[in-house]
Amino acid sequence: MDYIKYALNKNKTSKFIKETELFSEDQIKRVYKFHASMGEAYNQTPLVNLDAFAHSLKVSKFFVKDESKRGDLKAFKLLGGAYAVANCICKKLNIDIDDIDFNYLKSEHVKQKLGNLVFAAASDGNHGKSVAWAANEFNQKAIVYMPKGTAQDRIDAIENLGGTVIVSDHTYDWCVREVDRLAQEKGWEVVLDTASKGDTQVATWVMQGYSTMGWEVINQLKSTIPTHMFLQAGVGSMAAAMIAVFANHYKNNCPRIYILEPHKAACFYASGIESDGKAYGIKGEMDSIMAGLSCGVPNPIAWEIIRNFADGFFSCDDILTANGMRILANPLGNDEKIVSGESGAIGTGFIDYIMKNQPSIADELGLDTDSKILVFSTEGDTDTQNYTDIVWYGK
Repeated sequence: MDYIKYALNKNKTSKFIKETELFSEDQIKRVYKFHASMGEAYNQTPLVNLDAFAHSLKVSKFFVKDESKRGDLKAFKLLGGAYAVANCICKKLNIDIDDIDFNYLKSEHVKQKLGNLVFAAASDGNHGKSVAWAANEFNQKAIVYMPKGTAQDRIDAIENLGGTVIVSDHTYDWCVREVDRLAQEKGWEVVLDTASKGDTQVATWVMQGYSTMGWEVINQLKSTIPTHMFLQAGVGSMAAAMIAVFANHYKNNCPRIYILEPHKAACFYASGIESDGKAYGIKGEMDSIMAGLSCGVPNPIAWEIIRNFADGFFSCDDILTANGMRILANPLGNDEKIVSGESGAIGTGFIDYIMKNQPSIADELGLDTDSKILVFSTEGDTDTQNYTDIVWYGK
């Protein structure tokens, strides 16, 4: 089996369109202002500089954004869920989120005006956890539909936050459709992290919530500008948000950008090999260990951004993310240890593989001794059993 499959993005234009403008610096500063109002519930996560690992790869720098330290949720998804749920509430109250803060939305006054709401999500774990967390903070309820095979840790995490979990016999994409259908029947507030179904405005809020992670990175990098950015994609919301944040900030100095997906759920790769610029979904079991990336339908908002700015698409074997988890957990020299989950470590494992085994691809991507690489470890050990099986026992 091929460890990687590569498709050059034939549709790249670098054009700024209405979707890209959703992540202007003025907008992401407004999002950051809301997150900062969360007090102790918000923290800036580390940008880790792995110098010894970079030396082993024969590149200049290797930066990892460590989202295992994002509050108690151990994943970047906290940012999107909190911002989207808060905006849903503001819409119902007919107020602008720029005019209030987190504590106002937690107040008894707001609860009395709203009554009882149910926020509904589809998730493999992290997004559902963020929606349940936000609903709980705002004295409301959450219900989360999850795909078959969901880890017990992820179910427990949502239920411990007061959420109701329904584990289906189907894929994540089925859960998206089912939540949208049931919400119309039952009057739930839908908070999906994709616009393939339901309210595109809510999916936009989720993506804008993620922009705080990118804004943190830009400020942590200071004067350093990455040459390459490798972004994992499920429905593509996180990847597109990071691309838009960086494109708006760096403009003509934007890094080269590559999208990484599991072989079994490579819908962006499938879209990228076509030359018509359209997004294509895929079907199948999608039983990758990268559970958070096991999605077969691109978020259409995300696709518009990714299509215009990504340089290429990679479909990846699960062994690469397993290796990435082990590499980050067992650092070289004085490098800092990073606890990275299955959907977080693919960038690290991918770079290690191509730099040491696929020099022709590394050359094609322009990776050399001057390269400054940025990856995002988007989650920690949110499935503790699987993390142990991979890192300790070589799964």
